[in-house]
Amino acid sequence: MNLRNSLTFQLGTIIAGILVVMLGITSFATYITAYNKLYDAAGVEAYGCANITTGLIKPEELSKAIRGDKEAQARIGNDLNWTTNHKDIFQTQYILALDGTILALDNNLAEKGYAPGDSFYLDKEAMDMLLTHGHPAYSQPYDFADMERLSGYAPIYQDHDPSKEIIAISVIDFDANIVKERTWDVVRSGILISIFPMLLASIITGFLIRRKVRPISVLIQQAKEIASGNLAVAETKVNSKDEVGDLANTLNQMTASLQNMIMMMRSTSVTLVTNADETAATLNDMTNTIQGVANNIEEASSAVTAGMHHAENATDVLTSLAKDLQGIQSNATNSAHNAQATMQLATEGERLAKDISHDMTLIHKGSDEVKQTVENLVTSATKIQAITTSIASIASQTNLLALNASIEAARAGEHGKGFAVVAEEVRKLAEQSNQEVLQVEQLIQDIMKHVQQVMASTNDNTQYIEKGTETVLLTAQSLGDISTAVATTVEEMIAISNALTKENEKSDRIVQMIQQLTESIRDIEETMNMITVAAQQTTASIDEVAKGSNETTQMAHTLEQHVKAFQLK
Repeated sequence: MNLRNSLTFQLGTIIAGILVVMLGITSFATYITAYNKLYDAAGVEAYGCANITTGLIKPEELSKAIRGDKEAQARIGNDLNWTTNHKDIFQTQYILALDGTILALDNNLAEKGYAPGDSFYLDKEAMDMLLTHGHPAYSQPYDFADMERLSGYAPIYQDHDPSKEIIAISVIDFDANIVKERTWDVVRSGILISIFPMLLASIITGFLIRRKVRPISVLIQQAKEIASGNLAVAETKVNSKDEVGDLANTLNQMTASLQNMIMMMRSTSVTLVTNADETAATLNDMTNTIQGVANNIEEASSAVTAGMHHAENATDVLTSLAKDLQGIQSNATNSAHNAQATMQLATEGERLAKDISHDMTLIHKGSDEVKQTVENLVTSATKIQAITTSIASIASQTNLLALNASIEAARAGEHGKGFAVVAEEVRKLAEQSNQEVLQVEQLIQDIMKHVQQVMASTNDNTQYIEKGTETVLLTAQSLGDISTAVATTVEEMIAISNALTKENEKSDRIVQMIQQLTESIRDIEETMNMITVAAQQTTASIDEVAKGSNETTQMAHTLEQHVKAFQLK
């Protein structure tokens, strides 16, 4: 077996992986703890030194620096250089106003391009603590001025009196990477030292696992022998009381059980082969016998089926003939009924034609009366037109008289004013009468036009009525002739229908007899078919049994061959 696929290698790899993960977790926790402690220590050292060096700054010099005195700012910066020059761990020291403005700075920060008056970063959380409690504080690591910084803040009180207000802040910066480097220096040795016990534990664990799983390899070899058919393999003795011991005992018991089962199967397979061969021979004989019976039944069934088909064909022919006779009789009866209905319609049409002729006479008479009425209307309209002409003439003369009266009233002066008003009213009435006469003449002209159209339509209707009267008389005469001819046809159709009814009754009796014969033959055919189906089913069942018997025989032989492949004690 390949070493990488062995249980020892896999379990050892898992345990070694667990140890590596535990070492990684422990190392990470140790690093975080050490980093936090060193970070706190660095912050305390930074604000402690910043707090101590506030004593180097004179209050009067700081006051001048706050007011912008360049010389005072330079002197304070020179004092701050003492701190950074005497302790290499400090990168820069500077004095900030409370708003973050640089009041003084050492040479290290000045070399980076900063000067008094510039703004610098302030950690808000540290400043809040410093201003609230008046206690020094340190910031979180931050990137500013091309360096990751850790700043310590110390308050500078006015006149160095803690009871007074804070006027500035002393700041000392660490390089924050120093904390990481020192942390790694602290934990690196511990991690390296921990690797050796881990390797030793992994080796010992692999040895113990190998020793524990060695009996499993022996059991696997025994199982391979059993799988190959060697049931005579020697039992494996394992003295341990754990799962491996249980597996060994179980495998030994399984081997013994398989030996007993294979021995029983050997004796059973021999008996099964003998019985299967005898059963197969018997079933083959039964199949041949049943097949002969089925062939004879099929021949008889075919003969009965042919006779039934002939009877059905005769039934179909006679049924078709009876249906044709019934159809002819039905058509003759329908024709007689239709002829009678036609005769009734012709008689009714003759009566209606006569009624229409009488109505046409009345319409002709009414048309003449309408024509006479229209002529009287034309005469009356002509008289009205003459009257309107006279009225128009009178209105024109009245208009002239009113005009003359107005002229005379104007000549009379003041005495004729009342007469002039009357003359003006008369003139207006004359003009109104003249306009109304014109409207009346227009209406009379429209009436004359419509009356002329009515007279033309009346003349045309009179001609059409005369032609319609002649047509109705001819229609009545033709309908009378049709009624006589249809009566003769009805008598002939009734005689034909009676004769067909008698022939139809005879054909129905013949068809009933043929149908009864067909039903009898069909019953015989169904019986024969049932017998044939039963024989076929019996044959199929025997075939299935024979097939199963053959399969059983093959399985018995196969079982016997497989059983012989096992090696027994």
